[in-house]
Order: sequence, then C-alpha cells, then structure tokens
Amino acid sequence: MLERMQMMKPVGNILDKCLALKKGEQLLVLADTDNLRIGQMFMLAGQERGAETIFLTYKPRSRHGEELPPVIAAAMKAADAIVAPTTFSVNHTDARKAASAAGARLIFFPGCKEAMFLDGSLDVDFIEQAKVVKKLSEVLEKGSSVRIRSDDGRTDLTLDIRGRHAVPQNGICHEPGTISPPPCIETAVAPIEHSTEGVAVIDGAIVPGGEVLEPVEIRFEKGRIVHIDASGKDGKYMKNLLASYNDENIYCHVELGFGLNPLCKIGRGVELEDEGEFGTIHLGIGNGITFGSSIRASGHIDLVIRHPIVEVDGVTILKDRIVTV
Repeated sequence: MLERMQMMKPVGNILDKCLALKKGEQLLVLADTDNLRIGQMFMLAGQERGAETIFLTYKPRSRHGEELPPVIAAAMKAADAIVAPTTFSVNHTDARKAASAAGARLIFFPGCKEAMFLDGSLDVDFIEQAKVVKKLSEVLEKGSSVRIRSDDGRTDLTLDIRGRHAVPQNGICHEPGTISPPPCIETAVAPIEHSTEGVAVIDGAIVPGGEVLEPVEIRFEKGRIVHIDASGKDGKYMKNLLASYNDENIYCHVELGFGLNPLCKIGRGVELEDEGEFGTIHLGIGNGITFGSSIRASGHIDLVIRHPIVEVDGVTILKDRIVTV
C-alpha cells in the first residue's frame, strides 16, 4: 500500500505538470499487459481530475517501433492526451505520428518499470530543465557540422545536421502534438542521411538491452554501421540484436540525442534513464521518421556514450558532463 501511494505522486505530477490535463479532456491510458498496475493508476488519477479517461491494453509488441493494432491507432488519433506505459516504445510508429498530427499530447514510457516511479528520476524540475533543452536545441537548429570525440581518442565521429530541426523532449506536453518520454529529458537531431563517418565506442548502454559493461567499438561509413567489435559480451549482444531485425536500415544512423535529466542514472534497469542521464549522448539507429529522417526501419535502437566531447561547427557544447550553451 505504501509503495502504491509513493507511485501515485509521480503519476499525478505527470498528468498535472507534464500534460496539464484539464477537466473534460479525453485522456487515453495505453498500457500493455506487462504494465497493467501502472496503467490502472494513471486511469484512476485521470478520473480524479475529471478527464474522460479511456483505458486500453494490448499484448506487448516484440520491439521498439512495431506498429500498433488499428483500433489502438484510431483511439490515439481521437484523444486529447495520451499516457503510454509500455514495454516497447510507441514513438517510432505511424500510429504515434498520426496522433501527434491530430493534436494529441503524448507522454510515453518505453521500457516502463515501476522502479522509475520510485527512484526519484521523475522528481526533476521539468520547467527548469526545459531551459537547458531549449538552449541546446537552438544550437542544433543553427548548426551544420558535428564532431563527437572522447578523451582517449577512441571515439571520433562526424555528421552533417545542416537544415535539420531539433526535436526537444523536455517532459512538458502542454501544446497540441507535443511528445515526451520522461524521465528521459533530451533534445535530438537527425543527421543528413548517409553523412555519419568514423568510430564510436559505446560505453553507456544499449537500448533495448541495458548498461554496457564491456565497451563496444563500432564504425560508421556513409551513415551506416559497417563494423561491430563483437569480442565481448555486449558487442555480441549488439551484433545479434541488430541482426535479429533482418532489416538493412536498422544499421543506419538517424539520431543524435543528448541526455539532460540530472536525476537519471545509467544502470538502474530503466531504459529511459539509460538514455536520459545528464551529460551523455545517444546515437539512434534504425527508424528515424520521427526525427525528420527519411530512413524507415522495423525498429529503433539507442547506443549511449557516457563522457563525450561534442562540437558543433567547431565550438564545444558538451564536455566533462557540462553543457556550455
């Protein structure tokens, strides 16, 4: 009972602060069968706030970005606001894209676990962090070239973001069509297709998967991963994970994301925290349509780097976990 009461506080905060849910709005609670208890709490909290609350559940998908049943897609498009505690992300789907285009506000929790409602990561000051997200997004909007390095020299990656729009996800979805996956506060941008070149050492996390304990070196050529060092356990996992999609586009680089939540921590077993930890970056591969890329794939995977040095047009904007914009 005490644990349930503790979880209801962040549930209420999500509806009040992140979604600004209003009495009479149509709130869709979308939970797969692995997350029924969390879905029920959102349903009760929505009803308490006077929203017309609809609770739908479905069988968990098999991977991030897998399309949803048509009846779910139709309900999403009709809703004013959506909360989606699910095992796999609804973000990289046509259903989500259509719902956003129709004006639905969406908070989604891919890799959802009850632990994230108890570990404090959702207690962050969303309004304050939104200022950091905004400043960094403005730099990416104006930027042309990005270089990502590491102190040891093993990571050295370049990409072109000319003309691409930043996609901020600050946890605040007050305007129609906005989306965010708290506790992962971030901003992201899609590189120009086939522009990413160089080597990156993944030493933070593989999402889906978890914390990386044996860093994995990967090499990009013309925007695609062409080599994965599979000598260690995590490298083997990554190589097998990508191969399991049986989709050549899963190897394409489609996102550069910046984790911006100071209360997130890699290794708690919560995917949203793995890619949301402040001062990290993640390289998204696979489906990139939600970031403005033309590349479509059967899934989306994020590869997290813990201590990157990031330059935009020759100016350092991230080093030693400090954002300088």
